[in-house]
Amino acid sequence: MTIRRRKRGEAEPGRKGYPCGGRRWKGRTALCLVVCGLLSGGTPRAFSQSEGDGEYRLKLAFLYNFARFVEWPADAFPDESAPLTICVVGEDPFQGGLAQDLRGRTVAGHPINIRRLQAGDNPRTCQMVFVRAGEKRAAEKILPSLKASSTLSVGESKGFAERGGVINLTLEENKLHFEVNLGAAAETRLRISSKLLALAKIVKE
Repeated sequence: MTIRRRKRGEAEPGRKGYPCGGRRWKGRTALCLVVCGLLSGGTPRAFSQSEGDGEYRLKLAFLYNFARFVEWPADAFPDESAPLTICVVGEDPFQGGLAQDLRGRTVAGHPINIRRLQAGDNPRTCQMVFVRAGEKRAAEKILPSLKASSTLSVGESKGFAERGGVINLTLEENKLHFEVNLGAAAETRLRISSKLLALAKIVKE
């Protein structure tokens, strides 16, 4: 049996601080890598605050994998081939090369489409709404309007889930995690896989 020695400074799986660490992850390694992995097939990693592209490539991977573990009602799409639309509230960080990461990928047969939510647009027409940090006022208007809808709300700012967002991406020690508000999720028409919930930090309003 070969024993692999960890390199200096390398995080140890199953320990506090590792993106998918702790006893709760035992036996869920494959799912952990799916949810936390990069679209390019890489492994979870830490990144500096200056690595804007790296941060949002990883966040885009999370959004894609959230979609894979969420079930939308059939009437959430005009037809079976209609795109699954991710609407960005605020400046779109997924333009250019990042958007190309999703080319050719589908969720339940639906191609992925990313667009910026414009003033006057109805967020309920989107399957997922990603609310950028700094868009607190917009979130205060959008989140109440999504109750009983088929739209998954995802944020990236402190307190987003507590304010009624369904999923929030958080940075801890420069590593990406996510939390879920089960109460907010229950007020939508969406079904979130128990496998995804097992990886999340559960928060309440």
